[in-house]
Amino acid sequence: MRNILLLICISTFSCTNNNTSTATKLSQYDSILVAENFDTTITNADKSCLYYKGKPLLAFGQDIKLFDTTFSFRYDPNGAYQDFFNQDITDYLSLDDFYSTKLSTGTIDGALYFSADNKKRVFKLKATFGIEGDLLDTSGMEIMSYLHDKYFPCLPADFKGKKTFELTHKYFVEQFHLYPSPDSADVEHGFKPHWALDYTIRPTKKNGL
Repeated sequence: MRNILLLICISTFSCTNNNTSTATKLSQYDSILVAENFDTTITNADKSCLYYKGKPLLAFGQDIKLFDTTFSFRYDPNGAYQDFFNQDITDYLSLDDFYSTKLSTGTIDGALYFSADNKKRVFKLKATFGIEGDLLDTSGMEIMSYLHDKYFPCLPADFKGKKTFELTHKYFVEQFHLYPSPDSADVEHGFKPHWALDYTIRPTKKNGL
């Protein structure tokens, strides 16, 4: 009995050491991708619901070189991984004019933040759209229609009522959240209603580096 227990202890200790050894072999760069659940073996991933000039902006995990040549973006020194630029993780920011517009019932101002690995493949993206306008009355129909027709054709007709929406793909998930901005509470003092629409793309799972 003691021999059996000893063998179990030795086996457990050996496995623990092997796991620890494997974990310590991961570079900081690999650890980031593991934490983000990014599968670097992705091929033929679905395209995003986010559109740019009539076409999906990107397919998840694609090289940034495959963006539309007119899509403007730049390095973001204040991004999520600014402390890891030496690890080949790069943050980007886009304030492309396409994602901002002035309508008869309000305005929309969008900003995109995304991160890419050492092969310049996008593994994380967040877009925030600031909306100045009243979405609670009929005038909000123009703004919501514009968001659907120009930016997010996948949004359901009842999205404004739900205020949240999610699309799950094989390699990634797209999430939407529409909510009133804090300053929208000051309408009585002459401020126009403000809303915000957050959109994120994140990996769903990781199969290997």
